[in-house]
Amino acid sequence: MKSLLSKIVNFIFPPQCIICKSIIDNEDGLCPVCINDINFITDPKCEYCGYPFEFKTDNKFSVKLSICAKCLNNKAKFDRALSVVHYNDASKKIILPFKHADKTNYAKIMGNMMANTIAPFVAKMDFIIPVPIHIKRMIKRKYNQSALLASHISKRLDIPVLYNVLVRSHFKHSQGKLSFDDRKANVLNAFDIKNPYKIKGKNILLVDDVMTTGATLNECARILKNFGARRVYVITFARVVR
Repeated sequence: MKSLLSKIVNFIFPPQCIICKSIIDNEDGLCPVCINDINFITDPKCEYCGYPFEFKTDNKFSVKLSICAKCLNNKAKFDRALSVVHYNDASKKIILPFKHADKTNYAKIMGNMMANTIAPFVAKMDFIIPVPIHIKRMIKRKYNQSALLASHISKRLDIPVLYNVLVRSHFKHSQGKLSFDDRKANVLNAFDIKNPYKIKGKNILLVDDVMTTGATLNECARILKNFGARRVYVITFARVVR
């Protein structure tokens, strides 16, 4: 019955690509042209932070690195991070409306992609925790985009979400235009844990929309582990690659 109702609705209101608005024959949210414009992150990538590498070939052999220079010098507090796509002009057409223009319906499409990416590690995870935003940002934006993504990932992977365990205790500045060092300072001690017994000895999947320098995710992972989390994995929809 539910399938029949869905077919009727799709016949009356055919699904559209969320980027170009062309009619599509599926509910994945993107047409083949727009999917082709998006740069998905594939191997090779850093086995810790997920930063994508490029193959270097000289006709005889190719060199594949497994750990990036940043992780060799200073490994992150999280145990592994993965992202779905590069943050570029194409993916911005999804991310920016979702984050700043109330296009909350994009969360299902993005969350499904994120669930597919992190699925090989699902057996290792006990709970999902979204990166929280400060109450002032919540009032202004009306929703936490990371929490929406976490909800859809939870439905796909059947992992429960803990919404009010990791909290943002203070907010200084937006991370957007800050340097790497300023980003670290800006989020230092910006998070706290409520009911730490819920995460003690547990493996956590930390969810956010975009990883830029990783400062926010690193600080969240540090706090989670300080309060007893065993391992912290990270999944983001996009990754800034410089």
